Amino acid sequence: MKAIKTIKIDQIRFTVPIKQEYLKASEEPNVIRAVNRYFKFRLIFDKPIRKLTGKNGYTNSILWGSSEQGGIISVMYNPNRIDMGVLIDFTSTGKILYESLCKVNNLDVNWRKIITAIYQRFGGHTTRIDIAIDLINKGYSVNDIYKHLKSGNYVFINPVNQRINFKRIQHIGRSNEVNTIYVGSRYSDSYLRIYDKKLEQMSKKGIFHSLSNRCNDWVRVEGEFKNRECHNIGAMVSSLPTDNIEPYLASYVNKHWRLVFNHD
Repeated sequence: MKAIKTIKIDQIRFTVPIKQEYLKASEEPNVIRAVNRYFKFRLIFDKPIRKLTGKNGYTNSILWGSSEQGGIISVMYNPNRIDMGVLIDFTSTGKILYESLCKVNNLDVNWRKIITAIYQRFGGHTTRIDIAIDLINKGYSVNDIYKHLKSGNYVFINPVNQRINFKRIQHIGRSNEVNTIYVGSRYSDSYLRIYDKKLEQMSKKGIFHSLSNRCNDWVRVEGEFKNRECHNIGAMVSSLPTDNIEPYLASYVNKHWRLVFNHD
């Protein structure tokens, strides 16, 4: 199997405003119908599941894609908090499912156009973007990266060209073999994970189990962006003149966590 490098949005979350001044307890915001039409949810999915539960302060959920279909896309709102708008949440598996079903129905999925529509058509913004860089058969090892970080051979440089203190780097591993590296705080606007994707897929028998079984090594570098950082990425993507957004996404990850040799 040849060496592969891919860059993609792993999961994404949007917020769009509700323009109505008042909602009854049993009333759905009008913008939800527009969202459903734009994403063509009713065309590619079975009937949604409606629940009087949510997360992050949202109390009502419309779920597209059952567990049998492999993933969930949530559209959430709170009739008592119109100011929170409507949240559209594509999980990682939900996004893959959506892309697969669109392909089956001969529908094009262009995430630059989708993000642009959220910003310019709906007046919304992105509230979370996970950018995944997959390095397959490139000869990289999470354990080796961690050893070099611990010894001081490697250092991470932040956006203001300062070294990231090793105390801000955490890890997970078994039998002295590190398979996951975390940089920063999960609660911050930007957070980095580097992990052994082959091991993850093999142990969980995930949707990429076949690929992981065929490759020698698979390291995933994943930047998680929320709040202001995520808004900036969405605004940047929505202003791009090209559909080839992958280099811009990769550069954003590299800007926040540049891994370099320590020449000291």
